[in-house]
Amino acid sequence: MSTAPNPVSPATTSTAEKALAAAGDVDSARDVGALDASQRQAAVRLGRHKQGLVERLIYGPAPAASELQSGAIAASQAGARGAGVMQAALGCLQRGEAFTADGKLSAALRASVAAEKAYGFTVPTEFGGLDGRYVELALVEEEMAANGLGPLAVEISGELTIGAGSLLAYGTEAQKHTFLPLVAQGELMAFGLTEVGIGVNAKKVRAYVEPDPVTGGFRLHAMGDRNKLWITNATHGGLVALVARVGKDGKQVGLFVMRLPSKDMNADDGVDYEFWCRPSNTGAFTANHNVRLHFANYPLRADEQIQADGVEVLFYCLRMGRCMLAAMAAGYQRMFAVDATAYARSRDGVGGLVIKHELPRQHIGRMLGGALQSRALSHLSLQQDADGHDLAGLRDLTKSAAATSALESQIACERVLGGRSFDRASRVHEARHNMHVFGVVEGEDDLILMGMVKDVTDTFTTRYMAGMLSVIQSINEGPDGKPLPPEQRILRLTPALAFSQTKRVWQATTRLLAKGAFWSLVLWVLGNLLIELLRLPRCLVPSSWLPRYQPLPKTLRRYARFAETRLRWLRWAYLGINLHFQLELTRAQIPLQRLGKVIEQLVSMLALCHHAAALRDDSQQRVAALQCEQLMTRVKGTRLLTGLWQMDRLRQLVGAVGDDLEQGRSSLLVGVAPQPLAHPFEVREKKKPS
Repeated sequence: MSTAPNPVSPATTSTAEKALAAAGDVDSARDVGALDASQRQAAVRLGRHKQGLVERLIYGPAPAASELQSGAIAASQAGARGAGVMQAALGCLQRGEAFTADGKLSAALRASVAAEKAYGFTVPTEFGGLDGRYVELALVEEEMAANGLGPLAVEISGELTIGAGSLLAYGTEAQKHTFLPLVAQGELMAFGLTEVGIGVNAKKVRAYVEPDPVTGGFRLHAMGDRNKLWITNATHGGLVALVARVGKDGKQVGLFVMRLPSKDMNADDGVDYEFWCRPSNTGAFTANHNVRLHFANYPLRADEQIQADGVEVLFYCLRMGRCMLAAMAAGYQRMFAVDATAYARSRDGVGGLVIKHELPRQHIGRMLGGALQSRALSHLSLQQDADGHDLAGLRDLTKSAAATSALESQIACERVLGGRSFDRASRVHEARHNMHVFGVVEGEDDLILMGMVKDVTDTFTTRYMAGMLSVIQSINEGPDGKPLPPEQRILRLTPALAFSQTKRVWQATTRLLAKGAFWSLVLWVLGNLLIELLRLPRCLVPSSWLPRYQPLPKTLRRYARFAETRLRWLRWAYLGINLHFQLELTRAQIPLQRLGKVIEQLVSMLALCHHAAALRDDSQQRVAALQCEQLMTRVKGTRLLTGLWQMDRLRQLVGAVGDDLEQGRSSLLVGVAPQPLAHPFEVREKKKPS
């Protein structure tokens, strides 16, 4: 029997929506249903028909090693399309022209990289762009962030993934030929989604348009708590794709592309509308434009509307945004490691240079490990997308893992640099707010992890668990077919309930036994138990004897095998969580978040192993082994006496990476110059041998 649930065609009503409705949470059911529908439509638009990687890692069939290494290989074979962009950007940085006196990205920097078509990197040549691949863009964005130009990477990422991306996928030919050449020339383009009153849930937007009978277009209303807030890249005279409801109380969410006025406008300017653009007062992305937009009766032309659901467009574009965030996170962490290593190699600590001590080495190893992990996940996700695989699950854990490791690397860097990391001129200090906000932009990490679990288990849930949920739903309905009052609903069938609600429990039991889906689940359990029993003798075989792990370096085989085994076991964990919580799982966020975190850590381990193996770089393989060891420790939990051998292994790996750092062998640091230290100190002179 196959361990993988057969793919099912997208249902009109998702299992998650049905479960929420059965639990009595009608509002959440409506929201989830609308979001699921938009996500399905985006998948159809993308033409993604191949099963997602994360789902296969849990339920089978297991992907081949060549597929797991495909991202690293694609990146290694990428051309030098971004060389001109990086040369122009670094030239501005070296001349001191990259930032203004108040820390903003300079016009000189923007003009310099625009001349190399940085803002049109992935725009087709017919519209004046470079027609670059997203993996090439990821490499450029990583190098920008690694060299202290993270704000420029943020700006270009937003410009291309969700700005130009929405036009390329959904714009009319006229809209493409109007706006894409402007983007390719370097004009900024923002995406106006979030508002004062709502976050990233596009189905909740309250800004709205109403038909204008005079012009045949629309009038946009986004006043007060309907103002668009935290809109990166938006500026007077710039371009924006803005999400708004069609009709004040309409159900349709529309998307409109426009050029903003070059100044604030009101009745004093002889117009019948209001517009203003003001800084959002955010402490993150301070080098970028980040604003609050106000519209009152603002005129829009009919041809400025993109003929698609705004939420669908958002889902379509977010997949690339999350991959680019991981690439930027890789760059930021390399920057931290470079500056921390330069400090540790030149600063005297207790008993010698800081770099000779175990804890600073471990901290720097964590930065390098986070960088390599973020890079591996970004490249793997991008190649999966290019190969036509559904990114459900992978795009979300890629973003969460990268954002988490970036913040941990920031803290690790502070542990090495100490007070110097807070110097106002330090690029480590300047990055601090961005590292915190990475866990929020593109979707808050804990929430998208729960969404990731839903995505990768949806086929299994629909095929095997929906029957149980429908039975529980049926006993929560009265004789008239209407839902019972909340206090009378049953969310979990337990042995204790058999005594207090005997009749309803008996009804549920008999209905469940009559369900074909229940017996399908029983057969699935028995079949998978048999497969696991047949696998047991294989546990005694060393990894080096198994063909699947032989292509990997010896130091990484155990981690890849551990990750694949634990991912396969998670099918049982998810089944157990469902059987335990039943309908209450619709409200139980903690178990889903924990399960999502474990999936994230295990997939990260596997991606690291295969990425490092594909590149055949000794120093990166040592970094990968160290990061995998630390991830494995988290999966297993912290152990003391029973973990002494694990700590020995960890210390050896820390020492190996530390030796590479001390002797300048770490290839992840190549090409990134350390920032001069604020308040420089005298480097201890080495004594000459007598």
